[in-house]
Amino acid sequence: MDKNFIGERITSLRLAEGISEYQLSKNIGKCNNYINKVSSGSITPTWDSLMIICDYFGITLSQFFNDESSSFSLTAEKIQALLPLISEENLTHLLMIMKSMKE
Repeated sequence: MDKNFIGERITSLRLAEGISEYQLSKNIGKCNNYINKVSSGSITPTWDSLMIICDYFGITLSQFFNDESSSFSLTAEKIQALLPLISEENLTHLLMIMKSMKE
């Protein structure tokens, strides 16, 4: 794992959501330049802070540390995480919708 994997991963997630370092810092209850310091590698977040960041982006720690070269995008991973919460009937409907989108 790259020395500043955590900072780079947070930057990637943040840019995908279109938010600034300042906005993310404030949204997770940290000081104005917290994310800037993490992204630059000046500091490393605690596990608790990292979990808050993952919660903010709607991903698990496992998804955070997954290799970004995996076949699933972050959006697909978020959908996958929600699947256990959906009824079997609604999953069937979702499958039909997804199949129609593929065509």
